[in-house]
Amino acid sequence: MNFPNRREFLAVAGSATLAAAASPAAGRPGTAPKVWIDPHLAALPPRPWRKIHLDFHNTQYVASIGEQFNADEFGDRLLKGNVSGIVVFAKDMHGYFYYPSQYGPVHPGLKIDLLGAQVAALRKRGIAVYAYYCTTWDNYLAAHHPEWLQLGRNHANFLPKANETPGWTALCLSNDAFVKLMLDHTREFVSRYELDGAWFDMPVPRGDECFCAECVRALRAAGLDPNSKEAQQRRSHDLHLAFIRRVYQTVKETRPGCQVDFNQQGRFGLKQRLPYIDNIDLEALPTAGWGYFYFPVATRFVRTYGVSNYGLTGRFKAAWADFGGLKLPSQLELEVAGIVANGSHCGIGDQMPPRGVLDPAVYDVIGKAYGRIKALEPYLEQAVPVTEAAIITSGVPSETPTTEVNTGLAKLLMESKVQFDIVEPEMPWEHYGMVVLAEDKPVTPEVAGRLHAFVAAGGAVIAIQESGLLAGTDTSWLERYGIAFAGRSQFKPAYMTPMEEFTPGISPYQYALYEGASQWRAAKPASVVAQLGEPAFQRSPQHYTSHAQTPFDHQTEYAAIARAGKVALFGFPLGLSYYNQGYWVYRAALQHVLKSLLPVPLVESNAPLSSELTVTHQAARRDTGRKERYMVHVVNYSQNRATPKHPAFYEDPIALTDVKIRLNLQIDVKSARALVSEETLKLNRVPSGGVEVTVPRIPIHEVICLTLG
Repeated sequence: MNFPNRREFLAVAGSATLAAAASPAAGRPGTAPKVWIDPHLAALPPRPWRKIHLDFHNTQYVASIGEQFNADEFGDRLLKGNVSGIVVFAKDMHGYFYYPSQYGPVHPGLKIDLLGAQVAALRKRGIAVYAYYCTTWDNYLAAHHPEWLQLGRNHANFLPKANETPGWTALCLSNDAFVKLMLDHTREFVSRYELDGAWFDMPVPRGDECFCAECVRALRAAGLDPNSKEAQQRRSHDLHLAFIRRVYQTVKETRPGCQVDFNQQGRFGLKQRLPYIDNIDLEALPTAGWGYFYFPVATRFVRTYGVSNYGLTGRFKAAWADFGGLKLPSQLELEVAGIVANGSHCGIGDQMPPRGVLDPAVYDVIGKAYGRIKALEPYLEQAVPVTEAAIITSGVPSETPTTEVNTGLAKLLMESKVQFDIVEPEMPWEHYGMVVLAEDKPVTPEVAGRLHAFVAAGGAVIAIQESGLLAGTDTSWLERYGIAFAGRSQFKPAYMTPMEEFTPGISPYQYALYEGASQWRAAKPASVVAQLGEPAFQRSPQHYTSHAQTPFDHQTEYAAIARAGKVALFGFPLGLSYYNQGYWVYRAALQHVLKSLLPVPLVESNAPLSSELTVTHQAARRDTGRKERYMVHVVNYSQNRATPKHPAFYEDPIALTDVKIRLNLQIDVKSARALVSEETLKLNRVPSGGVEVTVPRIPIHEVICLTLG
């Protein structure tokens, strides 16, 4: 199934009728019944796999810029670092240009055309080059055009207070003169230099609302209340959408074929913005506040729209501009392994010192990490994630899908080795074998109808707390399965007692539901997996005992977990609970339910919880002689213990040994090989279907390649 243009893809993605890619396991006992391999992703144009985002922000206090820059040294160092693409600077967040712009201001310490020299050096070496341009963060324009400033609800701008260091200055896209000036800038640098792409930062209005005179006037003219959060969010999204459309059109008219990227696009409402985006970089420096789960959540959402994406980590110990901060090669190798394991391309953030010389030590480290990726590229190009399940979630445009709820659910599924995407409700999620409904989103009648049809066709559904309800009501769409909503428990924590065995070897116990619960009745055909319990009273200043919550007192008539055939209901906020608490019993309960909903998972392994397993697929290619093959990535996350004051550092990996991998697909595998260690693996065919291998040792990352006949 090929979609040669974006318009065709968007038309199909908006419907619920897209048929699943034919599963090689369909209808076979002992193999996964239904998997999804998105045909759009295999048809995407090639992108550089090893990109650098070379930050270069310099204030007027930096006296000299680029005085030691040498084009050949610059280009050769990047080649030594195994770099195949790079983002260099046209204009920074301070408002300074790095080429002789007719608009200015050019950085006062710059005496050369730095951008031009960089582009020439990169094109000479076959390294793809993209020009960075900062949009709504521009300290120079903020100082010279205060009428363009975005204002908060209290009518204060985002300029620094006395004795504060300047931050994000937040200019408002409602000012057409400001937007036209940025379009003029764009035409200038895109026309002047032979660029592969233009990369625009900070295009999303800050905070989703603005009370500047123009925004207030426009809202009132439309008959809307400027104080309405909903009206403000819609205007913010509309301004953003109009801006990226104008920028996209300007770039394409100026240099046809030039790629256009906007930062911060891995957000809800992507379908509306997608016609004006060629690629998405997911800024996710794990040690800089994003953490190690931001990227795997964000990429699983973005890739469902059939668009290429990059995982953007950093070489820094912490965040951007961390001069003197440098990761070990093992840390970067693990981070880029986690990126490519999800079918994404690699980006590593660096910042060039003002003198214009790349740090050799930085590219020693990057070179080692990117050397591994370079060797794997034949197995990464056109490799599409193979998935069996999806988390269904939603939000207002511009909100991020990387919520605490979704991150908790993603962590649970990753630790359970389930292969999944994250989708919005209007997407064609029927091609998955199982869907998980995010707990904070009741479903519309339309989605409920689709869910009933999905279950009738053999699909599995996990509803969680609020997602078991019809939107705007206290009525459950699950009643036909014997599961009915009875109210919300007044207790937090509440308790659950397993009625089926998912805590083997442990005597009966009442486990705390730390984030509270709802009350659900279960009648035939449903059964109770875990019963809801309550304390004698809710802890408060008026009623309390001991150091923490009131202990369990009695069982209720309600279910904490219920199941009816291929439908299950968790009556407590499973994702948020796991995000906040990491309590093993929540994972044990989910994995117990999964045994009946997904009795034959796509992949099984004895790899520990700390590892991430993903499956990708490459179709055969006659022109290159490539045979069809499946890859199973194993990324070994093992870490040093961290104090609350610093993030986890994955710098001294504990190697995994004798890792068994079973792929439950009915496929004709001819050979198995561990690509990183370059070992041929013994292939065992499972009588009930599927294949199994054992990998002797995995220090950081291994890719098991199963080549078909």
